[in-house]
Amino acid sequence: MLGISANLGSAVVNSHGATGGGGGGGCPDGAGGSLNAPWKEHVLGEISVAPADVSDAVTSLLHTILFARAPGPVRPSEATCHAFPSVTYPLCAVGDVSRKVDLAARTFEESVSAAAAMGPPAPYGHAGASGYFAQQQQQQSYRGSRGSFGAMGIPSGGSASGCLVVAFFERKVKKALFGLMSNEEKVLFEKWVIPVTVVAPASAYDKESLEADAERALQNALLQVLVAVQSIEHIPNAMYDFEITSFGSMEAMQSDGAYGPGLQSGATVRV
Repeated sequence: MLGISANLGSAVVNSHGATGGGGGGGCPDGAGGSLNAPWKEHVLGEISVAPADVSDAVTSLLHTILFARAPGPVRPSEATCHAFPSVTYPLCAVGDVSRKVDLAARTFEESVSAAAAMGPPAPYGHAGASGYFAQQQQQQSYRGSRGSFGAMGIPSGGSASGCLVVAFFERKVKKALFGLMSNEEKVLFEKWVIPVTVVAPASAYDKESLEADAERALQNALLQVLVAVQSIEHIPNAMYDFEITSFGSMEAMQSDGAYGPGLQSGATVRV
């Protein structure tokens, strides 16, 4: 993959298992784990981006994850991140995956916008921010910035955080009542959490610093994905599906149950 060169940060892996996954667009024949194997979760490093760059950053990460997890062979195709031209990523051009990724990016923007409209966004340097903004500790009140709302409903100098969750699962049919009835169960085997903070720079200097910070964070996140997908012991042999769910905050994700083994009934695509 061209254009990705940065110090590799470690993706957070929860207690469900070690980092794992299939690499390079599919699992080889004979590889894969049992349905009863522990499911694994990968939490990527937080990315802080400007509103105009959210879609490009999210799209590059989603395509990289989906390409690496495609259960069948995928013709290699490389794309350039429009917001950060030095960053390239593998494009998962299979079926309507691109359309679903675009929809997920738009839905995420709407989720963050809705969350930002419900309360005061955090100022630069808030405790949940990372990189440049965690160091600046600028003290700008929400009241003082109410009159300068920008893209996605975030006032100048403010920020709003959200996340996307990519869940991979198998569909398993369970029969009941002597085989006369059946229902479908989604068996989760891997989940990815992508935390994103949308920042509205208050000045040209802030904008320039944010862009440099965002590019480094995106490069690190892409590298985290490439490392995390090297192990494939928990990947099933059979075909599987995925879901992408957007949340306006980490709290919304946890309260909705997406952080645990539960799966959403939202947009689902077969790779």
